[in-house]
Amino acid sequence: MTAEVTVIIPTHNRRVLLKRTLHSVLAQRDVDLVVVVVDDGGSDATGAAVAELGDSRVSVVRHGRSRGVAAARNTGIEQAMTPWLAFLDDDDLWAPLKLRAQLDALSADPGTGWCCTGSVNIDLQCRVTRCDEPPPVADVGDLLLRQNMIPGGGSGVLVSRELTREVGGFDEVLSNIADWDFYVRLGLRSRLATVRRPHLGYLVHPQGMAHNVDKSVREYGYLDVKYAAERQRRGVALNEQEWTAYLAGLAYKGGQRWTGMRLHAELVTKHRHWRSLRSIGLGLSPERVRLARLRRPDPALPQGWAEEADGWLTPYRHGWLE
Repeated sequence: MTAEVTVIIPTHNRRVLLKRTLHSVLAQRDVDLVVVVVDDGGSDATGAAVAELGDSRVSVVRHGRSRGVAAARNTGIEQAMTPWLAFLDDDDLWAPLKLRAQLDALSADPGTGWCCTGSVNIDLQCRVTRCDEPPPVADVGDLLLRQNMIPGGGSGVLVSRELTREVGGFDEVLSNIADWDFYVRLGLRSRLATVRRPHLGYLVHPQGMAHNVDKSVREYGYLDVKYAAERQRRGVALNEQEWTAYLAGLAYKGGQRWTGMRLHAELVTKHRHWRSLRSIGLGLSPERVRLARLRRPDPALPQGWAEEADGWLTPYRHGWLE
């Protein structure tokens, strides 16, 4: 049977997390898929770990040296022969019906060339801490020129291979926000289909690439220049307040307390965001208080999302990371 979807997973020295992630991919229901794992110059015998699975749907392509996540995704794109491509980071998890729901959403609106799903943030024990819903509209070009509105980083999108190649794949200058840049170009070219369910578990942990705040700041400057003319033509401005708040949250979760406090101070002085005063106070709190607050579930979770996500995340809670 011919596969419909190629799942592209870049990885670097995360074989334990990768095995858990692959389990969630191979558990997808009602879809024919193949998986391309791109080992980006790792040294932990990722290829041997994948071979142990004994699943012919999964292949490994290896970079002799690390070339970055964008280049790894592009290598996967080059290997793909299916009409649809799905991207997944090596530490995130999918609900069993994630791909099927996205294919159905795309079929229901033939004018769309890509699809995203709702996402829940999880910790290493797969506890749900917050959620992100898809954008409320299908024409997302202007929204994405302002800020990244696609949930789940680089792990929630299903895209046609044709559209992926039309927009040129991933910009290899970028890493932390390479997904946002890719989504901007998709949004400027095609309408977006959405699945408004929590079908992605987005792992937030201090070792995650996104927690390199300084690199994200540099890449943001690059993105600012890259799309300056397009934003001017459309009358769109970057949402710097939202970006700074996002970075401050990453800094706190990554243990970079002083960086987080500095960013919250910038939100107060530059944007008059008074709620950041409370966040600065949190930064001055004892570590146990700060950690307890950061682990507290988001009270604004949509009704039923936490319970639905808990249902499919439960099998990944114990025994996978030992």
